[in-house]
Amino acid sequence: MALSKVSITNIDNRNTIKALFNPKEYSISKSTSWTTYNQKGRDMPEAHFDTGQRRELKMELFFDTYAEKTNVKDYVKKIEKLMLIDVEKHRPPIVLVSWGKNALNFQCVLEQMEQRYTMFTSDGTPVRAIVNVTFKEIDPNQDGALVAEGEKQSPDHTKLKVFKAGDTLQSLSAFEYEDPALWKVLAVHNDIEDPLNIKPGTIIEIPPL
Repeated sequence: MALSKVSITNIDNRNTIKALFNPKEYSISKSTSWTTYNQKGRDMPEAHFDTGQRRELKMELFFDTYAEKTNVKDYVKKIEKLMLIDVEKHRPPIVLVSWGKNALNFQCVLEQMEQRYTMFTSDGTPVRAIVNVTFKEIDPNQDGALVAEGEKQSPDHTKLKVFKAGDTLQSLSAFEYEDPALWKVLAVHNDIEDPLNIKPGTIIEIPPL
């Protein structure tokens, strides 16, 4: 049986990166957020639950191209690209980290990466690298195309909004364009035939004018 390798798959474009060497270990952590309120005369403050936090996957990846005498950065850059913004989706890609059959399947985003180069050829070409990566879990039920409202968009400045109960195209255009009469721009851009019958949860693109 062939040795199973750690795979990092870009879910957006289905490109897969295979580890040259499997990590010695990995760790998964999770935390919850609690708010405490101090009260006089008590041995400890009251704790009130706020929200659960996303799980975190950490591992150390090892790359070595000494035998080939090629630049090991060619492999490292593939990992680094997972932190770059896709101009069409306005976010870095969502990835799936997997290892073995049903042993590790972690849908996430790459939030932190540290590169360390430890061996070089005589001309300074790096041939050995240790890369520490931290992945943060993404809810599989979350629409991966969304970006946070109010966050800076990629260069075309197109925004995405979730249509909520009580919203209208007029109210969105008034907020985004400061002119409710521009609701037709949103209707045409999003191919909306009936502006009075938009379901809550619909994703509305707000194009630049």
